[in-house]
Amino acid sequence: MDKRNIFDRFFPVKYDFYGMLNKQAEFNMLGIHMLHKWLTSRSNNEKEELLRHVKEADEVRLDMESKLIEAFITPFDREDIYSISVEMDKVIEFAKSTLESMEAFDVEPNDVIINMVEKLKEGIDYLFESLKVLESNPIKSQQNIIKMRETYVKVEQLYRDGMSELFKCNDPMHALKQREVYHHIKDASAYLEYTVDIFHRIIVRRV
Repeated sequence: MDKRNIFDRFFPVKYDFYGMLNKQAEFNMLGIHMLHKWLTSRSNNEKEELLRHVKEADEVRLDMESKLIEAFITPFDREDIYSISVEMDKVIEFAKSTLESMEAFDVEPNDVIINMVEKLKEGIDYLFESLKVLESNPIKSQQNIIKMRETYVKVEQLYRDGMSELFKCNDPMHALKQREVYHHIKDASAYLEYTVDIFHRIIVRRV
């Protein structure tokens, strides 16, 4: 083994973890946007686009996990890199399961569903904007944290209001189907909130 190979073994090329997180956040954003569009169009093209973005986001996550194992050093705590990637992945997975549940249970979008997804989309947009500047300007990247948390609070409120109306429904089967969809969107928002928690911790440790 020559000196170059020995050096590469102990000091592998620095991986662009910022770039990988940005790319994963972008696929999440694009996927949520497709879900939002699909609610009004019910287009198969937009469904396929969402599924494609889910696959792309997962590929980025798996590639990043393998590089975390190989990397000698990381730009910030490797556990935080792993955790924020995993939590972010759950956001788009629940977006996917929202669509699949609506199709499986023949649920039509109502104001509650549309407004919850709208707020989820708003939150994921803020996350993408923030991750883009995390490396170059961590102080600036934290400016959207309050806005991201507000979207979660709004989704929770919409969920409670929607469930309150469902409890008044005389059709239990309809209520169960609607509740299932509401809960998937609520879970997506909750995992976005977990992502924000880790993101905030990364900033605190960096500045």
